[in-house]
Amino acid sequence: MISFFRSFFQSKIGLAISFIFLALIAVAFAASDVTGGATFGGVSSESVAEIDGDGIGTAEFSSTVSNAFNQFRQQNPQLDMAAFEAQGGIDGILEQMVGSYAASAFGQSIGLGASKRLVDSEIAGIQAFKGADGRFDETLFRNALAQQGLTEARVRLDIERGLLSDQLMIPATFGSKMASQMALPYAGLILEGREGNIAFVPSAAFAPKTAPSEAQLQSFFSRNGARYRIPERRVLRYATFITDRFRDQVKVTDAEIAALYKTRSAEFAATEKRDLEQLIVPTEAAAKAIAAKINGGASMAAAAKDAGLAPVDLGLRSKEELTRDASPAVANAVFAAASGKVATPAKSALGWHVVRIDSISAIAGRSLAQVRATLENEIAQDKLRQTVADFTANLEDRIADGASLADIAKDEKLTLEVSPELLANGQSPSRPDFAPIGAYQAMLPVAFGLEEDAGPQLVEVQQGKEFAIFEVQDIKRAAPPPLASIRERVARDWALAQGLSSAKKLADSIAKSSRTSADLAKAVTGAKVPLPGIEQIATNRQTIMQQQGRVPPPVALLFSMAEGTTKVLEGPNRTGWFIVHLSKINRGDASKVPELLQATRTQLGQVVADEYGQQLMAAMKATTNVKRNPAAIKRVKDQLTGRTREN
Repeated sequence: MISFFRSFFQSKIGLAISFIFLALIAVAFAASDVTGGATFGGVSSESVAEIDGDGIGTAEFSSTVSNAFNQFRQQNPQLDMAAFEAQGGIDGILEQMVGSYAASAFGQSIGLGASKRLVDSEIAGIQAFKGADGRFDETLFRNALAQQGLTEARVRLDIERGLLSDQLMIPATFGSKMASQMALPYAGLILEGREGNIAFVPSAAFAPKTAPSEAQLQSFFSRNGARYRIPERRVLRYATFITDRFRDQVKVTDAEIAALYKTRSAEFAATEKRDLEQLIVPTEAAAKAIAAKINGGASMAAAAKDAGLAPVDLGLRSKEELTRDASPAVANAVFAAASGKVATPAKSALGWHVVRIDSISAIAGRSLAQVRATLENEIAQDKLRQTVADFTANLEDRIADGASLADIAKDEKLTLEVSPELLANGQSPSRPDFAPIGAYQAMLPVAFGLEEDAGPQLVEVQQGKEFAIFEVQDIKRAAPPPLASIRERVARDWALAQGLSSAKKLADSIAKSSRTSADLAKAVTGAKVPLPGIEQIATNRQTIMQQQGRVPPPVALLFSMAEGTTKVLEGPNRTGWFIVHLSKINRGDASKVPELLQATRTQLGQVVADEYGQQLMAAMKATTNVKRNPAAIKRVKDQLTGRTREN
């Protein structure tokens, strides 16, 4: 996840849009309909950094980090803020914010700008702010800002900074290329093959035969606690209810059914539909010429083909539908023509319509008695939805007023249940067979974004059918489990760790004496302890690339060595040491594979663009006066990661 984060901001596209990404990340998160998340409190409004006197406040920095973290967490539910910080996520966000401010300041200093109209268009183009008609919705915009505690001025300023940054970064990085001769050796690497040998010295061969003492085990566990760390777990207390419980409250009267029938009388009246084929041409003359051919005996397809077109089968259409989809003139012409004929050409906004009536279907009207059951069910469903909406709104009001989950469950006669300890992905360390189905799928994404003091939450489990109300009963911070619960595992790891040192000495000794494959074989055979057999490797980079990250580490090491050398590599989980000998490199010639050379040029062009962007950003930071506040940065990190609470 963090590698994605880093690579995104260092990519050609990332450099161009990273600033606008930072500007909109809070809004995008709000619009994603995810609530909760790390909040900021207890830290003053001082700045974590100043750029030409313009400060990045602690609150702004914290909210940007929190919302970015929650977006990344949607892709990696087990990510916690401490891990995000340890892998450079928080520092990366700060550097991008500093870069955004610096680029904006530099852009303004050389006369660049972003007009109010341009900022308006950026806001209007955000999908989350568009209503059902596809247009900008002021209410959605205001609600999103309120949900995240943002002001319109803040969002506008951030977008303006992003636009200024784009004006600088895109021209500097766009269209970067690398010469063929420069790309040739890199393309040749893809065709390169390597041959070698891999031996292994297991730690178990040197592990102590006796169990560790209590002091040794405790000391080892204390030093290596991070290896056994269990991610944050949460216990949920919840109750569910289905909307069917409200059906008895829904009553439908004869008057309501009759009123709905009257309102929709046109729908139930007798009507006529016509099966239509259509062509649209730009001029009236062309339309009349095609119509004349068809009325003269030519098929619709043949007449259309002569004009370089193809007819479209519209299927059965009523006059109202055709009026809506084309124009009143087209609908009147079509419904005035006889079956099997072509209607008089008529015009719409798209052009002149040539329509052939293949058949006419008369649809009888339906009486109130015939549609009564359908209308009654529709009214009942509408009333049920409104009843559920009123009930859930009332629940949310009670929660906002401080009602407890226990009180709500008691008043509404709901049964409270308690979950096992759960990870963010729904797994339970204490119950491996637990399946997070049903309500858990709706609760978990919200639950792991809540703070400890958050009140009850209401979520929809199945749209319009089932809801859950829950609270986080307990939070188990990420930490190693008690030693007693994993004693055998820790004891095995201790034994391997003791043997690892002796195994390393033997592996180093073998590597030092192994200048050839024969030397390696001789050293392994003559070792003082029995060792596994030597594995011969012959592969190429194309094969490695196709394995998409699933390459064994010693094989990967083979491709970073000089010919005739031997290196030692630690195996996973202290299991031992690999001894890798590279005996031969088979060079590749990409000049004979032009498509590969061109692809390599394209990829390296992106690398060049990245470098241009990074150098330009470094220059802009150097040009502006950037001052960081390490103490404020630390306080924000402590607040976000929970170190303040732990201390």
